[in-house]
Amino acid sequence: MIINTAVGVRQIPVDYLNVAKVLNLSEWKVITKILFPAVLPYMLTGVRLSVGVAWLVIVAAEMLTGGVGVGFWVWDEWNNLNVAHIIIAIFVIGIVGLLLEAFLMLLAKRFEYQ
Repeated sequence: MIINTAVGVRQIPVDYLNVAKVLNLSEWKVITKILFPAVLPYMLTGVRLSVGVAWLVIVAAEMLTGGVGVGFWVWDEWNNLNVAHIIIAIFVIGIVGLLLEAFLMLLAKRFEYQ
């Protein structure tokens, strides 16, 4: 997320900041009216990538720690050699990932900067 935000800040045209200086905008106005709207798409892309990785890590951690969760369910069914439940669990993991992605895409479209 930090890298995407830094890239977004770097992509802001210098002309925008020069106009802000000419208009003598306060630092708060520069942040809220120029920087944040220009960087928001990059930030949301970083959030989408981070949530995807976090979902994978959560499932893997549940496999290792045991107890509860879809990761534990997959691991438990693997140990019991119940292939049908493993396939169902894989579909559940995929559907939750797709729902997270769809939600974040809707959020990104809501704040799309044109």
